[in-house]
Amino acid sequence: MGKFFGTYSRSLDEKGRLLIPSRLLSPDCKSYYVLRGFEGCLSVYEQSDFDRLMENLEKMSFLDPKKRTFIRLMTSSMQEMPLDSHGRITLGRQTLDNYKIGQEVEIIGVIDHFEIWDHEAYIKYQSEHLDEFEKLAEEGGEI
Repeated sequence: MGKFFGTYSRSLDEKGRLLIPSRLLSPDCKSYYVLRGFEGCLSVYEQSDFDRLMENLEKMSFLDPKKRTFIRLMTSSMQEMPLDSHGRITLGRQTLDNYKIGQEVEIIGVIDHFEIWDHEAYIKYQSEHLDEFEKLAEEGGEI
């Protein structure tokens, strides 16, 4: 089970390969699960956290139309991506195009997974939300 945090700037190579920061690599991890994230990013899970995510999806009622739509959109985006001997995953042109991710990316650790953002999209997201940080902390109230 990963404990991911931090922000890492990376460049994709011409084949769409992304070098995973060594801080985010687990010694026993052979592949990652990449899927649709929120606000336009990709979410990346190790096996144990991915299994927990799948268990949570399985608990949702497929009879509920909104949950059914969410399940379909989430599971249809899931891909297992092997980690190569250099610590890279290959995102592929279709994935990059679908999520509007350019060559420059930000990798953001978010506790049980990490996210891959297009660099410009993440800068925009931060500028739109950074001023809300203290208010969000007060509303959350559980730190």
